[in-house]
Amino acid sequence: MKYNRLVIVLVLFAVFLLPACKPKGPTVEVTTPFIGGANGLLASFIEGAPPEYIFDNGNYPFGISVKLENVGEDAVEVTDAYVEIQGINPIDFGKASQADLKRNLPNRLEAARKNFDGTILPGGQTVVEFGELRYLPDLHGNTQVKIRADVCYNYRTQTSTKVCIKGDLLRDVEGGDICKVAEEKQPQNSGGPIHVTKLREAPIGTGKIQLTFEIAHVGDPNDAFFNVESPECDPSIANPDRNMVFITVVSDVNGRIPKCEGLQEASEDSSSGFVTLFEGAPRIVTCSIDISGIESTFEDLFEVDLEYKYMQSIEKQMLIRDVSTGESS
Repeated sequence: MKYNRLVIVLVLFAVFLLPACKPKGPTVEVTTPFIGGANGLLASFIEGAPPEYIFDNGNYPFGISVKLENVGEDAVEVTDAYVEIQGINPIDFGKASQADLKRNLPNRLEAARKNFDGTILPGGQTVVEFGELRYLPDLHGNTQVKIRADVCYNYRTQTSTKVCIKGDLLRDVEGGDICKVAEEKQPQNSGGPIHVTKLREAPIGTGKIQLTFEIAHVGDPNDAFFNVESPECDPSIANPDRNMVFITVVSDVNGRIPKCEGLQEASEDSSSGFVTLFEGAPRIVTCSIDISGIESTFEDLFEVDLEYKYMQSIEKQMLIRDVSTGESS
């Protein structure tokens, strides 16, 4: 009898213990390769920096602090990112030039990562600080200014799509096979603001398949992106590097590299090059793979990297008070 009671107690203890053993924090589907999401970095002002208001005549030193968190799945290096403060005249705020309002990251931002059990390991965080700012001119009445922080950084989205490889493409109409060639596939994207949003596979002749996929900007429509090789983010219409993405097909089929059409500055094997998303609209890319000589049927991964320089901004209103009006009291 005592033994039975002991067993019951142990079973009840195990039941109460099970919830505590579940993974803590956010989780994602374990059968997919990435966390996903449409963001790379998240940016925000630290509370009180900039403050709601300051005073004229250099009577109120203050700072601006921008917090950055990497919620996407690509690491950001110190030299590949900067924060620049816009909306204020640096001379009026005690700085020699605009260069004093532009800074690289103080540390590398690690990528967010998906663990084997679907739990998410958070990405890196940092704070970019601009200190010892003072408004020097003598105002005649209060003035409101809008401060903007532009965040510019290099980023990469990795994409992976299961495609069907068949030695006999005519078997596609018979059904009951491992996979089907002529159909829409489901692209998987790592966390980042540029994605492969659609992909269709189709046979084209004997021993060759075609992969047609769409590259699209899925981030905030107010953000901008540029040629990853650009020295900085320049959103002006005259900038020829606007809306450019560098694509690289990183996978092959039995050593055979896909050949892609319509790429700017394409590599010798036509597996990489630039595409321009005109006015930010999605862009179609077509690649073909020679599968002649393959006798079996299997699913393989069609993997593409998308590289770009990305720019996003945050804004805040700040009131400059005229000390002579007596509002500093």
